[in-house]
Amino acid sequence: MKQILTTKQAADYLGYSEHTLAMSRSTGKLSGVNAPQFIKAGKAVRYRAEHLEDWLNQFGTKTETDKG
Repeated sequence: MKQILTTKQAADYLGYSEHTLAMSRSTGKLSGVNAPQFIKAGKAVRYRAEHLEDWLNQFGTKTETDKG
């Protein structure tokens, strides 16, 4: 079964506030890129963990700051 997260759980996972994540649903942007996909059923909003992981992976990782 795929893991489904609430807005609070998703915000904690991504390192953002619930408010920031909620605003991204209106603006379509989070950190200057397209916001993560979400599911809306009535008033309930949920996020699939795999979508959040995909969203995070677009940023890649760095081992040190570029001093150039």
